[in-house]
Amino acid sequence: MSRFITAEDYCISVKDGTHNSPKRSETGIRLVTSKNIIGGNLEISTAYFISEKDADEVNKRSKVDKNDILISMIGTVGEVCLIKEEPNFVIKNVGLLKNQCPYKAKWLYFYLKTNKAKNAIKERLRGTTQQYLSLGELRNFPILLPNNDIHLKNTVNILWDLEQKIYLNTQINQTLEQIAQTIFKSWFIDFDPVHAKANALANGQTTEQATLSAMVAISGKTSDELHRLQTTNPQQYQQLWEIAEAFPSGFGEDGVPWGWESKKVGEVAKIIKGKSYKSSELAPSKTALVTLKSFNRGGGYRLDGLKEYTGTYKPEQEVFAGDLIIAYTDVTQAADVIGKPAMVMSDSRYTHLVISLDVGVVRPKNEKDKYFLYCLAMTDKFQSHTRSYCTGTTVLHLGKDAVPSFEFIAPNNKFTELFDEFVSPIFSRINNIIEENKSLEKVRDELLPKLLSGEI
Repeated sequence: MSRFITAEDYCISVKDGTHNSPKRSETGIRLVTSKNIIGGNLEISTAYFISEKDADEVNKRSKVDKNDILISMIGTVGEVCLIKEEPNFVIKNVGLLKNQCPYKAKWLYFYLKTNKAKNAIKERLRGTTQQYLSLGELRNFPILLPNNDIHLKNTVNILWDLEQKIYLNTQINQTLEQIAQTIFKSWFIDFDPVHAKANALANGQTTEQATLSAMVAISGKTSDELHRLQTTNPQQYQQLWEIAEAFPSGFGEDGVPWGWESKKVGEVAKIIKGKSYKSSELAPSKTALVTLKSFNRGGGYRLDGLKEYTGTYKPEQEVFAGDLIIAYTDVTQAADVIGKPAMVMSDSRYTHLVISLDVGVVRPKNEKDKYFLYCLAMTDKFQSHTRSYCTGTTVLHLGKDAVPSFEFIAPNNKFTELFDEFVSPIFSRINNIIEENKSLEKVRDELLPKLLSGEI
């Protein structure tokens, strides 16, 4: 029969990270806090550095090792992650549940993600302005044990296989996103195909040779590889040729490719702010608000950021799968969310999705501009521009003119359509993988309580 024991009895030790605030450093060791634990993963790239000396002091209190569990104890309390590799970071205001046994660590990770555990955490929260979980409560937190070790190991193996597939899919999507962004930068920021054609012509090569040079720049393939592609995949070769041929072969005195021009986002798209709402309107509904929590740090859409909503809204504030949205507010210290873009994903649980006041939707006048504008909003130049329009200290707000006033080098419509055609398969695959992950997560979440009860 299953039974409960305290976290302190289940683990080798239960500690928490430093409560001090070590000075930031340009290099050194990352300092992980609760905000870096998101969706079962540790987003360490957004953690700031502290000196190795300060990190050594933190480790005297709470050194993290492989197979340890981290749990957020303040802010978004209850977010957990399992440390899969030997870490190179230290922690602040984060719970540390130490386990040397891999399958016991995995079981604890999965158990802490159950509704049973989440409800138990809510019952133990303290504080009013900002809620937190005390170290004492964490040490005495009840952990449910399956009825025997064989059941425990089998449970962990089933759940872990699902978890790893979800994680692998997430990594694939990050890579696909980077590929799309690299293509955008090459075409529309660095103008690599234009430079390739201009240099070829300047060196006395023919127009056909210049187009082939642009194809090399676009595809990343050598000339020999392109010749082989002409035989093995003539359709792809023809697509590359048409794109390369369409690129200008030189620049004006202002450094802008021939035929292209400077425009502002407001000239090619309409930006609409979201709905202000009352807490009393957040109730069970088939309508949900897309909120600030719908953005990943650094950009991208989170499926778990929706809030069910019963209030009214304007038709233009409703969003659909594929719509481009921008975060207009931020509560993170490093401004990791404000000005960041995401593309809305469909959710079968809801009939309508509506943007909240913290969100703006960017509606391009030409539907083919959607992926162009999304990639544009991910660039460093766009992010630097929006940061200059931020106001506030604890809570940041983006000025209403921030997005429409951004100026960029705009190709003609043919190019955004070519770009759309070129990257659409990438974004389609990203969406398919997200849908697969949603199915895997549903299976995992349905299996977990059944495995807990011994039903299967």
